[in-house]
Amino acid sequence: MEEPRKHLLDKFEHYLQQGFERYCTRHGIEQTPGQFITFLIDQDLISLSHLQRFTVLREFERIMDEQHFPKTLAVDTLANRFCISERTVWSILKYAKPAKK
Repeated sequence: MEEPRKHLLDKFEHYLQQGFERYCTRHGIEQTPGQFITFLIDQDLISLSHLQRFTVLREFERIMDEQHFPKTLAVDTLANRFCISERTVWSILKYAKPAKK
């Protein structure tokens, strides 16, 4: 007997692929990874808050690694770059898990 979680994942994958194919056909676009991400966002499977957290964290890591900014300057830079408050950036950083490299 198939594990319920595996069955759920298989069905999710099937419906996601099927929906993506229809989406591309309906819009006359090629099935690319970029289009797939757009599809996921359009289907509300990836929320704006998740996009924001993911992007802010990766950009913060990049800035700290490449430019060696002080943390406060990096936060200010990201707040301006993404039109969000410094408090939001600090909050994202506070609750973030360290990235795996």
